[in-house]
Amino acid sequence: MTKVWRAFIFRWWEVTVIFDLIKARLVYYFKSPLFYIAVIVSLASGIYGGLYCSYFKDEVGAVISCSADDMWMLTAIWAVIVLVAMCAGREFSDGTIRNKIAVGHTKANIFISEICVASIITFIMYLLDIVPTAIGGWYFISEFPTSSAVKWFVNIFLAFELMSIFAVVITYLLTKRAVAVVGAFAIHFVLYIIVGFTDGYYYSIGEPRYITYTDTIICEDGTIKEEENEYENGYYIEGFSKTLIQIGHIANPISGLEDAIHFGCISDKTKVEDYVLKQKTNRKRDLDIDVIKMLAYCIATSCAGAYLFGKKDLK
Repeated sequence: MTKVWRAFIFRWWEVTVIFDLIKARLVYYFKSPLFYIAVIVSLASGIYGGLYCSYFKDEVGAVISCSADDMWMLTAIWAVIVLVAMCAGREFSDGTIRNKIAVGHTKANIFISEICVASIITFIMYLLDIVPTAIGGWYFISEFPTSSAVKWFVNIFLAFELMSIFAVVITYLLTKRAVAVVGAFAIHFVLYIIVGFTDGYYYSIGEPRYITYTDTIICEDGTIKEEENEYENGYYIEGFSKTLIQIGHIANPISGLEDAIHFGCISDKTKVEDYVLKQKTNRKRDLDIDVIKMLAYCIATSCAGAYLFGKKDLK
């Protein structure tokens, strides 16, 4: 019974220590000018994103799709990456990490507290970006099934958090602010570029090789006629290429954000082709998987960072 009681006291003391470290780091963040710059950038990107969404309100048809532009969310994520990497890196440039270890704090507690603080700060930036976006795009979010709407918000939030965690891990392993900012930003940029090159193929999976469109033609005499033309789908893939694109999309940590941006629902199933129905089923499946996948990435990255930092020699 004594051993159990001692273990409980020790665990409670550990939690108290981490909580004290979190409070101290939050005070530092709130005093940093970089925090308020990031606030302005996140809020501005959210407002512009909301205005962008509102432009497409009158274009809603049988398919109700998310009209948000990921560029404005990415702008807020970039602000988070720079803020977290710079503030976390200051711990090393000022020698604060060594001082904390000298007074008895373990590297694990220091790292965990930094992850927690970065998560709190990132949540603030996420709210500043997503609230104006959601106000401007409420016409499509309100049409999503409730569970899908919740997952839509969660997936975007986890994309913010994962990039923030990456910034902490890279900063704590490289121990230099400037290098950490470049490294964290480079990882995010590469992941996004990969998605940019492959998402056209991924989100076209299920579409036929040839698609028939009705073109409206204005004749010389002013009359209008409609003409059906068949076009080859430039994003059509099959076989090994299709499998490779699917695996790459599933493995890419940033794909959760892109799946949210490409999500939508169908208001009238009788007005769309069968392949569109299949695509929307796939998008819902992706959104469901992304919640688990992105959360797993956040936990795995945090654990890996804690382990590697614990092994790192800071001398």
